[in-house]
Amino acid sequence: MAGLTQAATDLVTKQSSHSFEITLDHLEAAVKDSGLKVFTRLDHSAAAKAVGLEMPPATVLVVGSPQGGTPLFLQHPMLAIDLPLKMLVWQDQAGKVYVSYNDAAYISAVFARHGFDAQSEKLQAAAKVLESKLAAATDAAIG
Repeated sequence: MAGLTQAATDLVTKQSSHSFEITLDHLEAAVKDSGLKVFTRLDHSAAAKAVGLEMPPATVLVVGSPQGGTPLFLQHPMLAIDLPLKMLVWQDQAGKVYVSYNDAAYISAVFARHGFDAQSEKLQAAAKVLESKLAAATDAAIG
């Protein structure tokens, strides 16, 4: 990923062997197969084009579990500012395609920000399960 200027230690980024569209479609299917729901696609490239700007393809999938998330939102309504989780499929200037998502440490920190015990074994286990689902979906999508 030469040329990237920002370092994010809590971000996982994997290169795809497929085109942008194939990666995005495969990722969406793999997320659904993992039992998570895809709430929406946010197409940053289309938004840029709508205001006369150009950028390489970049689409965010907003993913989560209404069954798991809703009870948490009922207890901690402001948690909804940070969840559902997001996965980014993006293409760099050289045409390489990547999938990026937040790791378990970041997911735990999001919960801690809202008053959950970040050191709780239950929370850490849940964050690792979420990260493993994102990782498995990514691995299935990137070929």
